[in-house]
Amino acid sequence: MNAAPPALSLIVPTRGRPHLLAQFIRSLIATTRRPHQVEVVLVVDEDDAVPGVRAPFPVRSVVGPPGRTMGELNRAGYAAARGEFVMLLNDDVVARTRGWDSVVLKCFRRFPDPIALVHVNDTLIRDYLCTFPILPRAYIEMIGGICPAVYERYRIDDHIEDPFNMLAFVGVRRSIYLPDVAFEHRNSVNHPTAGAVYESDPAILARDSTRFEDLLPQRKATALRLLERIEGRLDPRKAARIKSIVDSFDLRVAGRQNVVRAPWVRRAPSELLACGKRLHACYARAGARGLVRAAVNRLAHHQ
Repeated sequence: MNAAPPALSLIVPTRGRPHLLAQFIRSLIATTRRPHQVEVVLVVDEDDAVPGVRAPFPVRSVVGPPGRTMGELNRAGYAAARGEFVMLLNDDVVARTRGWDSVVLKCFRRFPDPIALVHVNDTLIRDYLCTFPILPRAYIEMIGGICPAVYERYRIDDHIEDPFNMLAFVGVRRSIYLPDVAFEHRNSVNHPTAGAVYESDPAILARDSTRFEDLLPQRKATALRLLERIEGRLDPRKAARIKSIVDSFDLRVAGRQNVVRAPWVRRAPSELLACGKRLHACYARAGARGLVRAAVNRLAHHQ
């Protein structure tokens, strides 16, 4: 008899970074409250070796040819995933918040249907973008896939979030941001005043940005379909507003998300230690005034 499917599948493309992957798995072991409800699906190139790991939850590898786009890797992971909900991740991540899985799964009960997006605090981009998005399988099947295969590396999160921002644009908020649930993303560089910031490859970002713009009509069609599903009919005024959108980035305004605080979650000691180290480094580098400037710049960036 096959075991019951897990509640949550974590899709993790990985290549050539076994030390980071092992660190990520250890962080999940330390912070997952109900491991029997979680599975990890590693997406691996056939010419790469992934070390065996021992964990209280299943860790499975999906092997394929090298040279695939990130969109293809995520789609391969989704095809192998069994969870009711699916989270897209990277191997350069550390889960910092104990009980994160319980908080995430509870969020989806807020809505009467499967149309919802939940995302955690990646400690870099935070509420500006749904880095590490979590979606219901029923929603993914409804729209025809987790993400387009054409994206090389970037704009996948943008593509996933955009239809939800369109819904919020017409007053239907179906995305949730969890500022108290931290999945630290370690793909960063140290900015002189802002501290750790995300770093991308400009050439690949430019190509993926073009693809993102080209797929705007597809995302509009998705938003219209979701709006009709949620409300039972397609309101012509709301539909016209969605069709009028010309710039997806104009939709990233305060209030578009439901911000759900979870102050009761337990913090891993390493999360507090890492925060303290960043503050100390900033103070040592720029003094008290530099620390204040960094805080002001950080707040301004996320307005």
